[in-house]
Amino acid sequence: MIGSTDRLDRSPLARMLYTASYRGYAGEHVQAYKPQSATPVNTSGSGDRLIDPALWDDPVMRHALRVRDIGAVFALLKRHGVSQRRISSLTGQSQSEVSEIVNGRQVMAYDVLHRIAAGLGVPRGLMGLAYTPDTEVSVALSASPRATQEVTPVPDRREFLGVLAKVAVGAALTTADLAFLSTPAQATPAPARVGETELRQVHELARMLWVQEKALGGGAVREAALSQVAWVRALLRASHPDKITQQLYTVLADLSSLAGWASHDMGMPGDALRHLLHSMAAASEAGDPMRAALAMEQVARVHLQLKQPGEALKTLQLAALSADRSGNPQARALTLATTARAYADLGQLPHALDTLTKAEDALVSDSPADLVLPDPRGFDRAALESDTGRVLAIAARVDRVHAPRAVEALAAYTATADAVRLKRRAVSNAQLSAVLFHTGQTADAVTAGHDALVLASSIRSARVLDHLDTVRGEALRLPRDRDAAELARNITAAHG
Repeated sequence: MIGSTDRLDRSPLARMLYTASYRGYAGEHVQAYKPQSATPVNTSGSGDRLIDPALWDDPVMRHALRVRDIGAVFALLKRHGVSQRRISSLTGQSQSEVSEIVNGRQVMAYDVLHRIAAGLGVPRGLMGLAYTPDTEVSVALSASPRATQEVTPVPDRREFLGVLAKVAVGAALTTADLAFLSTPAQATPAPARVGETELRQVHELARMLWVQEKALGGGAVREAALSQVAWVRALLRASHPDKITQQLYTVLADLSSLAGWASHDMGMPGDALRHLLHSMAAASEAGDPMRAALAMEQVARVHLQLKQPGEALKTLQLAALSADRSGNPQARALTLATTARAYADLGQLPHALDTLTKAEDALVSDSPADLVLPDPRGFDRAALESDTGRVLAIAARVDRVHAPRAVEALAAYTATADAVRLKRRAVSNAQLSAVLFHTGQTADAVTAGHDALVLASSIRSARVLDHLDTVRGEALRLPRDRDAAELARNITAAHG
């Protein structure tokens, strides 16, 4: 049995997560991976030093923050060159109040603690005020046990009854009432020991969330995925046997991958890349090259969406190495199918078509259970047909000779009764519509476009809307066609 904090402190995952948490994303270029400190607090010409964000990682400071000894926090700041006048300015307190706190006055009120944390730039999770994304990695990597969970004070009885009375008689609640009812974010306490029961729960939740993402889009599951990522990290900090540790990292890889994919689906490439890096790191910790390959393939698709096929191809070469190491034919076929799309985007059509053939050869219909992708992320011949249609649709823009096969492949997939991968069906219908418009088959194009629109009505996905925008662009090229014009108007309305 091992203490999880010791394991995290020693593991490569810990170091990768810490670096990843400070990774930036700017414009269309992935920045070099390097630690970046938060912006220091500005000072006003007094000789006061900037508050170094690294100060919050000091063990003595962490202890003071954890027990909310604000006097000790202020004293430590002073020792590092931050004057009481500066602290007063940042926290909105008078200098006399700051002095009183340093001399022993306790700070208990939540709003004052919140104001102090915000003013000084303290990650609020270190004070037990909230468990937020900006402190998630820092707290996860702390060598100290997680602080005792904050107990939110019971609301004042009279004020609470007053609000209940207003609701009972149908009176409108005031801004003050709503402020009184607001509750600070608070993490659910993790169990002291993690066993098979907790493991089964998180595995099932991860599977269900992936099913929902494929049916309803990233916007429907992203927040839930982020919450479950934080929960599994909390479980990793609890006590558990070694065999549970590895499986927790496996489910962390799946959930981080989902968080990244949902972020990508909602048009958030920076967040997508960060979460997918977390997934790769967790897969590495679990010794799972198959999951590492899946995360890399998703990174490549983010690059493709950003119109960076060259970067995607480099990533896919690494993904292929992991897929080969895993011995998983579905992972290998998926990686090859996405590689074919990267070649098509680069205009290298012979390479794209040859790679599609390799992807088809890689699929083995009778693979053993341990050599298939985790449900519902399997990659079968129907999914390959969909990807083939997409690659050929790209090729058809250059040479229409590829259009008939593109239509055939996309139509074959859209005709399937795949109730799980509704988002893929919506995208495939939109791609089919665009190809049909491009080749002058307007009536069929309008039908496919409306089919895509119907499916998209129940899906929260920026990527699906992007594909519908392509269809709208094709329809607008035919202003005299009444059906095409109506489709364009309906797609515009769908954007809200």
